[in-house]
Amino acid sequence: MALIQKNIWTIFYILLLCGIGFLGIVSYAKWNNVREHYADDQINLVKLVGNATHSLLLSQEMILDVLGKQVLRDKDPRILDELLLLNPSVVAFGFVDVDGNYRYVNTKFDKAKLPNLRQNPLTKESFEYTLTQKSMVLGRTYYIAASGRWGIPIRKSVVDDSGKIMGVMTAGLSVEGAFKIYTDRLSLSEYNKVTLIRERDRFVQFQSASREISKEIYENPLPEVFLNALMDAIVQRYAVSKDDIKTSGRIYTASARDVTGEKIQFALKYDPRYALWILSDIDETQITREFMNHFFGYILLFVGVHVVLFILFKIISDAENKRRADLVFQATHDSLTHLPNRAYFQQYIHDWMGENAPPFSLLYFDLDHFKNVNDSFGHHFGDLLLIEFSRRLLEVKTPESIAIRQGGDEFLLLSYVTDDHELLAQAEKIMQEISKPYRIKQFNFVVGASIGIAKYPEHAQSVDMLLRAADIAMYEAKKYKNSVRLFAASMQEGYLNRVMMEHMLRQALEKGELYVAYQPQMDRNGIMYGVEALARWQSAELGLVPPDQFIPVAEASGLMPKLGDFILKKTLEEMQRFQEALDIRFQVSINISIKQFMEANFLKKLTREIQKTKLDNLAICLEITESLFIEDIDYLLPLLKKIREMGLYISMDDFGTGYSSLNILRKLPIDELKIDKSFIDTLIEDVTAEKMVQNIITIGKNLELAILAEGVETKAQEEKLLHLGCDRFQGYFYAKPLTYDALQTFVEEQKRH
Repeated sequence: MALIQKNIWTIFYILLLCGIGFLGIVSYAKWNNVREHYADDQINLVKLVGNATHSLLLSQEMILDVLGKQVLRDKDPRILDELLLLNPSVVAFGFVDVDGNYRYVNTKFDKAKLPNLRQNPLTKESFEYTLTQKSMVLGRTYYIAASGRWGIPIRKSVVDDSGKIMGVMTAGLSVEGAFKIYTDRLSLSEYNKVTLIRERDRFVQFQSASREISKEIYENPLPEVFLNALMDAIVQRYAVSKDDIKTSGRIYTASARDVTGEKIQFALKYDPRYALWILSDIDETQITREFMNHFFGYILLFVGVHVVLFILFKIISDAENKRRADLVFQATHDSLTHLPNRAYFQQYIHDWMGENAPPFSLLYFDLDHFKNVNDSFGHHFGDLLLIEFSRRLLEVKTPESIAIRQGGDEFLLLSYVTDDHELLAQAEKIMQEISKPYRIKQFNFVVGASIGIAKYPEHAQSVDMLLRAADIAMYEAKKYKNSVRLFAASMQEGYLNRVMMEHMLRQALEKGELYVAYQPQMDRNGIMYGVEALARWQSAELGLVPPDQFIPVAEASGLMPKLGDFILKKTLEEMQRFQEALDIRFQVSINISIKQFMEANFLKKLTREIQKTKLDNLAICLEITESLFIEDIDYLLPLLKKIREMGLYISMDDFGTGYSSLNILRKLPIDELKIDKSFIDTLIEDVTAEKMVQNIITIGKNLELAILAEGVETKAQEEKLLHLGCDRFQGYFYAKPLTYDALQTFVEEQKRH
């Protein structure tokens, strides 16, 4: 007994030392994590502020350029007043000749009282510098007495058709107007500020923070030693030159000391067009303070855990045998489902694979769409679903089988059944039971599973190879959802190709190899009323990869939300630019995947992207598939209604191939039904297909929905669809998916005809 107690307390002291070491490792990792967290926040903030500021200044530069030429041509200052009303972020406009004299100003200003910009000490350098530059130049931030606001002078040289400088168009950009929108609300907190610094003389153009900023900061340049310290810190950390910092367009983070000598963590980016530094800095004491809050929590947890361990080890010294059994159970069983766990499998699988052991089968389960439950309803619901899944699996499995939770939503079943027919029958029986709806509190979940089966020793002779074979079969089953697949050697090549494709697709997203093509959608009169955005992949290694090859890989590998975000953002950006450039308005249809819809922050992300591009909501149509409503109609209906309330259209894609009942269709807030291409392909020669199309059109008309046929490739198909009452058309008969430039040509030809 004394020996047992000695060993137990030896273990306790070892655990104590390990705990101290672990505490040190965790604390060090947390320190780095906190710093990286703040650095990431600052990078995102600088990127956002930098892009917003650049866009603002670029738009103002364009206004000054156009306005200057018009004033020079018309000699009429009234346009300045009209534009001032349309541009509240600008305090005043003025046209100054090359000698610095005001020629035209807003009517509320007396130009006779305005100083000569070439003679005024405060404006002389900036004005003369403007005459040497093609792009807009920012002057020193100053108080505009006439308007009672702080402003930033913006100046743009105006040239005639021969390129001769005729003067300078100048304006006062209100700090409390335009910049406030982009920066005041974007500082991280009172410990953070964002500063725009003019590179050539170190004057602050604007500073944004949650706390009040003294306007005295605009009156004197920042110390040269401060900016040099920032540069030196970046050079030392990234091993780049100071010129590289300006030309790379990258956002750099490092630590240095601010103008007061306090240590700061900062993020810095340079805007070469306007010679501006965008600087975000955080007082390092804030980082230390947050780390200490976590550290004290670790200490309390450490002390609490080891106090509990002390008590437990004291109890163990009096009941060693019982405790030993409990520990073995805990180590080899899942705490949530109480099934044997991965450790159990690794420990006892060799008993199944011994020299004289009989053959057996390994069934590999993976729940379909389980991640959506966790993301949308929380891990508590996910845990309850796993418990119910485990209960069903135990009820339906054969007595000699062993069910194991491999981890997450993956389960294993070891069975001595090896006959293919009997094995598949057993798997189908299990599938039917576990695919029934799960009632978790007030919600119903239809999850389903994919099952891959590998046999020992037929398919593999080692644990790792057996697991891999079952995993490959399971991924093959996932292609068809709620299905079972036995491993076959031919799957191995497909698995390796899928892994390679997934790796290259991840790189493609980073390299910018993906782009968006647009297929025109026509009305009954042959006029384009909209386009559908379609993802395309031009791989440097594989060439043009068809969507039917990389989209399934994206869905299976979890890349679909990221790919969907790219398509959404790219489409909105390009179509906003396209419609403005051609002064045309048409509908833009964007496919939204199931996994995008099931993301908890989907609506917020969608709203943010629409607001960012300022594309008219009424011109956007979201395309969803019928299979979406297998997920959870009760969850999706409110989401679709919110989208509809935003003014967006909703189209049901591939209608007729899914499972939507008329009762569900009647409830959905949709505007359009898209007839699947499979019906259009055989429309002419197949009476059944024609009747199906006619029924879909009738259903849509009764529900007051627009009907679009996709995949129209011949004149005969078009005429048949027109006869049946179809409203809209899409397919190769009109145009293939077009690049941005090709779409522009298509639209221009439409206008001419």
